[in-house]
Formats: sequence, C-alpha cells, structure tokens
Amino acid sequence: MSADPPARLIVSEVRAALERGLAPGFAQKVAANALGIAQRELERAAPAGAEDMQELADRIRGAAVLDDALIGKLIELAIARMEIDQPTYPPFRAWKDAAGDGAGWRVP
Repeated sequence: MSADPPARLIVSEVRAALERGLAPGFAQKVAANALGIAQRELERAAPAGAEDMQELADRIRGAAVLDDALIGKLIELAIARMEIDQPTYPPFRAWKDAAGDGAGWRVP
C-alpha cells in the first residue's frame, strides 16, 4: 500500500520546516510525529504496492459480494497501515494487545 504522502516527501518537508526555524510546541510535535510515520514506512516492507492495490480495487469493483479472502485482505492492509500511521492509537493498541499482536483476528 502506498503512503500518501510518501516517506521521502515527509522527510523533505520536515527538513525544510526545520531549516526555516520550527516554532517550539505543537509544530515540533507534528514534525516529530511525521518523521515517526516516515521512519516506520521506510523500516517496514510496504504491505502492498501500487499493482497490488490496483488488483485489489479491480476485484472489489468486479465483486457482486465480497468473499472472505477479499475481506481478509482488506483487514490485513488496514492493520498494516495502522502499524505505520498510528501504532500507539489507544483503541488499536488495546485491540492488538487483546488479540496477541493482531494474530488472532478473524474474518467475521
């Protein structure tokens, strides 16, 4: 799954903000959070590339009913994106802790 914005753009923009002189406080927290997202994006293998996403989109458009395999793939991609974008989000963290790092999720 491709990130929007991509990690390289996040790093570039935060660097530019730092060079201009980033105000202390909230702006610093936003910059630090953005760099954390970029770092996790770069450290982890992308859960799906552009071709995979296009194939998935085509399958969804062509499906009269979403089957368990397709729903499972969508859940897997959502979990992978949360791991990168918001790994400390309290409801996600609580679910992941209860599910044993997400290993126990099942398609409804």
